[in-house]
Amino acid sequence: MIVYNTTYHVDEADEQLFLNWIHQYLIPEVLKEGTLRNPRVLKVLGHHQDDEDVGNCTSYAVQMEADDTAALHRWYQKQGVALNRELLLVFRQRVLGFPTMMEVVEQ
Repeated sequence: MIVYNTTYHVDEADEQLFLNWIHQYLIPEVLKEGTLRNPRVLKVLGHHQDDEDVGNCTSYAVQMEADDTAALHRWYQKQGVALNRELLLVFRQRVLGFPTMMEVVEQ
């Protein structure tokens, strides 16, 4: 099993809007397609960025599971690219995300 994790750095002024967007738009859209499952939204503790250039940020991780890397790649090409474009349209540079793929080796 593959865990697809995206960590987002969110400007604090957009934090509630971002969480609403994740729960009301992103997760339902992803689940409709059917490749990814078991979504989790986590707040990253101990990582609070305060920088003059980017302002105050809070970090969140959104995790979902896929059967394998091939399925995840197909999902990304089919849906992930479009969802990333939507994120950029809504938040511009006030939310920055980076993805990580992880393989479950023990449960």
